[in-house]
Amino acid sequence: MKKPQKPCNKRNYGYGRQLRYAMCRALTLFYGDQDHFGTRRTHQYRVRIFARYCMRQGVVEARLISQSTLDSYGEYLKSRLQGEYVWRDGTTDKPISAPYAHNLISTANTALYAMRGNAKIEISALQALATSRRYVREVPARADQHAVTQAVAKMVSKGDRRGAAVALLARNWGMRAQEATLQDLQRMRHEILTTGRAWILQGCKGGRQSADRWVSSTPARLEAIEFALQTLPIGSRCLLDKTETVKVFYQRELNRCRRVLRSFGVVSYRELRAAFAADVYQSITGVLPMSGVHVPRDLDKKARAEVARVLGHGRIQVSSGYVGGY
Repeated sequence: MKKPQKPCNKRNYGYGRQLRYAMCRALTLFYGDQDHFGTRRTHQYRVRIFARYCMRQGVVEARLISQSTLDSYGEYLKSRLQGEYVWRDGTTDKPISAPYAHNLISTANTALYAMRGNAKIEISALQALATSRRYVREVPARADQHAVTQAVAKMVSKGDRRGAAVALLARNWGMRAQEATLQDLQRMRHEILTTGRAWILQGCKGGRQSADRWVSSTPARLEAIEFALQTLPIGSRCLLDKTETVKVFYQRELNRCRRVLRSFGVVSYRELRAAFAADVYQSITGVLPMSGVHVPRDLDKKARAEVARVLGHGRIQVSSGYVGGY
């Protein structure tokens, strides 16, 4: 992440003629075009909603965006929490969740900061939406081992062995897609053979690495590592070829594998992490989360803390997004 450039007095602060393009360009320069691919991709996907809203309000370039523009954007998102939003021309925007609305406001703030070089215009998501972003899972994870095994076999048959490895690492080790892609698998295998557990260090969200994020090995987890090691490109310690970027790998193989997962009822790689979290919770409490069986509060809290730790989260509250509320 770089320090924002001092804005110039040109259209869209000199980042381009089209508002959406200029916002995306500013975000690329802000984060660096060789770093934070996942963050940039997510922001650039979300910023299109902000840019479209501005255009509909007659704000056709970034220098015209004011605090009132941002405040009205917050009101627009708040209305979408309640249901569909109908524009004057009759087109409708679908309802959104509170966590997604918070993310959209965060992206708008970041884009303006990247373009303007200051935070003089920003909005508090909590105040604008009058609700927190906390997400509580309401249905159990839909990613049982049988469905994952079938999906992996389909990926392998299509020649997408590295995508299959990512799926196995997500389901058995709780890795995010980027963590599975960048993880030093040879190091992990050495740690398993010497200590019986392995640390997840590479590709962590926001670059956060923690010595506390280790996962005990099991036969299934070791098997996933061994499979992934067989798919490594020559001379590489992770799933990426030395001349390949995360972006290229996602576009050429991983996005294809997401569709395979969905065909077997697994909605995303995050669902694989949720299934892993359910296994961790069950290993401590003896019951699956959201099964209707009462779990003593202290035991439930212990299980949630473990789920948060192995998934790489710093707060126990985040575990509710994987194993549901108490």
